[in-house]
Amino acid sequence: MTRLTVGTILSRLQGSESVQLQVALLRALKNELIGHDERKEASVTLGIIPILGQLLRTRRPGLSHGVESDGAAGQSGLAYGDSEDAKVCLQAVLIVGSLAQGGPTFIAPIFASDILPTLLSVLSSPDCPPSFTLSILRFLNTIADRLPLQSQDQWPRDTRLADIIFSGEHLGALRRIIAQDFGSMRSRLSAEQAAALIGKLCTQEAHKRALAVSGVLDALAVKIASFVVAQGYVPPGAEHYLKDAGSLGVFPEPAPSSARLAPYLRAVTVIIEHSKWRAEHFLSSPGIVTVFPRQILEFDPDDIRKGPWGSTYFSGSAVPRKPGVNPVDSLLPSIPHVHERSSPGSASFPPLGMGESRQRHGRSVLPPISLGQVSDSDEQENSIVPWLLCLLRSERDMTRLMAARLVTVLFRLGLAKKHRVPQFSCLLVPILLRMLDKDYEISESDDLCDDGLITPTQRMKEEAPTVLANLVMDDQDLQKHAVDGNALKRLSQLLKETYNPVPDKLQPMWNPDSDTPARDPDTVSPVCCLGPPGYSPTLCHIMRYRESILKALAALVPFKDEYRKAVCKNGVVPYIIDALKPRPIDAPAGGASTPRNSAADGNPTATILAACGAARMLTRSASVLRTSLIDAGVAEPLFVLIKHPDIEVQIAATAAICNLALDFSPMKQAIITAGIVPILCEHARSTNIKLRIESLWALKHVVYNSPNDIRIKVIEALTPGWIRDIISSDQVTALARRGIEDEADQSSAIAMGRANSFGEQVDILNPVDDSSEQGDDSNMSDTTPSSRMSLDRFLPDARRQRKLALQGSLEQSTQSRQDDIAVQEQLFNLLRNIICGDGATEMIDYLLREIGEDELFTAIANNLRPRTIQLPHRRDVPTRPILVPSEILISASALLIHLGAGLPRHRQLVMDHPDVLMALTNYFNHSNREVRLNCVWSIINLIYMEDSSDRDGCRSRASRLKTMGISDLLARLENDPDIDVKERTKTAVHLMNL
Repeated sequence: MTRLTVGTILSRLQGSESVQLQVALLRALKNELIGHDERKEASVTLGIIPILGQLLRTRRPGLSHGVESDGAAGQSGLAYGDSEDAKVCLQAVLIVGSLAQGGPTFIAPIFASDILPTLLSVLSSPDCPPSFTLSILRFLNTIADRLPLQSQDQWPRDTRLADIIFSGEHLGALRRIIAQDFGSMRSRLSAEQAAALIGKLCTQEAHKRALAVSGVLDALAVKIASFVVAQGYVPPGAEHYLKDAGSLGVFPEPAPSSARLAPYLRAVTVIIEHSKWRAEHFLSSPGIVTVFPRQILEFDPDDIRKGPWGSTYFSGSAVPRKPGVNPVDSLLPSIPHVHERSSPGSASFPPLGMGESRQRHGRSVLPPISLGQVSDSDEQENSIVPWLLCLLRSERDMTRLMAARLVTVLFRLGLAKKHRVPQFSCLLVPILLRMLDKDYEISESDDLCDDGLITPTQRMKEEAPTVLANLVMDDQDLQKHAVDGNALKRLSQLLKETYNPVPDKLQPMWNPDSDTPARDPDTVSPVCCLGPPGYSPTLCHIMRYRESILKALAALVPFKDEYRKAVCKNGVVPYIIDALKPRPIDAPAGGASTPRNSAADGNPTATILAACGAARMLTRSASVLRTSLIDAGVAEPLFVLIKHPDIEVQIAATAAICNLALDFSPMKQAIITAGIVPILCEHARSTNIKLRIESLWALKHVVYNSPNDIRIKVIEALTPGWIRDIISSDQVTALARRGIEDEADQSSAIAMGRANSFGEQVDILNPVDDSSEQGDDSNMSDTTPSSRMSLDRFLPDARRQRKLALQGSLEQSTQSRQDDIAVQEQLFNLLRNIICGDGATEMIDYLLREIGEDELFTAIANNLRPRTIQLPHRRDVPTRPILVPSEILISASALLIHLGAGLPRHRQLVMDHPDVLMALTNYFNHSNREVRLNCVWSIINLIYMEDSSDRDGCRSRASRLKTMGISDLLARLENDPDIDVKERTKTAVHLMNL
């Protein structure tokens, strides 16, 4: 029989109306294309994409079968799966999946067609056959694997596919697929493919929020709970809580031995990372609550009394027993606990101000609103944390890495307790370091990791350093254990190896079917044009590997100068500087057949961001900055990046330039001469709040001890009006008001809610019947086996859903307000540095003239004054005091100190203002030592006599301060636990009594 060419098959497909013939032709076409990229390219130019799209539209399953409810729709889907139309669609899906495997050049025509929307509508239809489900999900995963190959310069990643899949109409399909039973091999693979798709595509905050609210996160939690059951980690006695609210009511079916846990762990991790609210939503999901119930506080039997009618109550002296040791913890090796590192000064004196005893006068007295987040140290830790640590010791390959990643995310969010640090040091850090070894290999059998582009081992190696970076960040004990494990040397060597040349891929063989005439892309439909060749999978892996290593190096060295010097000693500073260089704008992609990897080829945006972080950490060291970084030329690439079109790169580069602008830095003059100051001023007024903060921080360093003309140019560039508006705004009250509004919204949504044993909010006045709220469809019919659960059991509880939405909104608005406060803080610090050093008195006059005397002092007074906020619907306590952030108090009072350090007439202006000093008197007993110290320094500067001509003025100001009660306030600080405050107080008292 004569072999049909691709062109002949396509022409016969277009003219055929016979379903049987279409199936035969599609099978022949599939066999022709699989493994032959040249034939695939020819088929695209011949119009295979629109032909397949037409077949899928005309032969697809109908949508008129109704919603699946454990019966009819599912039967219709199975019946359709055996039809000839189904065979046509299935072959078309397999062919388009084969095209996608050809690489990024085929992604563009597929996106230009209607194939993706058609397949997703088929996937979301309730009668989609299981064979279609698995094939479509595999095709979507193929697209997701190859999207990053299209453009390594793009940041963030291409979200076109994620925007479609994570839209409202398709989220229900994802939840349904993940929530289905493990029953058949096909359903198991479909659920794993759906979870893998989430792990690859979910990078945007909106998508993560949608997956949590829609119930997909709860469905993933049930899958993870199935593995807990299968492995036998359910704590003894958990069966007693199955009937409690929030539980599934029955243990999930055990996961079969062939099921993979890693995709579910990865999907949960990417959804909850960077959001404590979503993480708590996951921990309170029915699946996790069922297998890891919250330990109930127990009482002594003698404390429980019986009332006259048989009801029980607690005695007045009843004290709950603390929960015992977590049963899962007993499976971990015993590790001696290390005392937590105390914060500076915390052990030397107790907090000053309103003590705990003063806050217990009555139940109606409300504590002040604090603008920071205070964690509850008594909050129970979920048993999933020790379970994940057990997985680290018992599992292998990607499951072990994903367990490490998830437990690290929980630790970073404060949901794994600090006492776990010794366990992380002895169990987790060595495993992550072992993954960095060259001889570390993982199994090739995990097809979800093996995407056909790079090996599972390569995938593991590019993720392990990032997990290590997230784990040791901000924890010096973990950093020390990692460094003691030779992490810096290993990472340094790996970073150097990422610059090794990449061998070229062999050129494809000539094929006679590829001899088609060239076509002008301007005159051809996009569905018939090949896209750009993209980048080599190996090169993309190297870029991700380099990015991950740079993150790990940055996370290991922020606190210890000896660590930073060790990095320099390992000789990787030039490689870090090379990683700061972006790809040339006119550089060709090169294609998969010609990968490049030299320093001149540059780096994608994600790698540049990681390199900026590493450079920023190294510039914290004065010795490193003066030697290794200058020799490597760190300034030049950063000066280029500050003008990069991507705003995230601008932020990262500005953060690194902050340290270059320090007064001891030899690069400070280079910043001025290179014309960076006007750019920083422009960025300081940006609409992006992060860029604004970093730019003001850099300008604060630039103006310190700089000539007055530089300082004046900064004020002119920022404009006095803008400065006046920022320092005069009351961001503290605005943040507190927003918190009150969100608290009221949440209270109205949850009514008289209080946390039950599962951490959920329960309406104690109007209990909600879950069964009636979910409707009749949630009840299992008599024909449903007891081991199977209705899909509606995985839908998010309405109250948990409202709570998640409200808390997510509060988190975003609170962060926005806190950023506004940070802008105000940095602007006060900038003004302080402008009026100190040589020429300070001239700059004070200039500042008072441009900003306005009354406006400047009023702004300082308003930021120092105590504030209260009106509480709605509270008659007993209509207002509540607001705790002003220490950062604002320190920056505003520091500006006052330098105003008082000017000429006598400047000091008199401070004394003449009616509110500044009165506001300052409220903070002489503040708990923060810097606030108290600034208060004392303000008094010293106001009454310090520089020469005899100001003797009378000093005496007059001292006398007035005494009448304001300053002497009494200073007397209370004479025995201050902080030595600096105590010594400065002695000076102030001495000057007051002269």
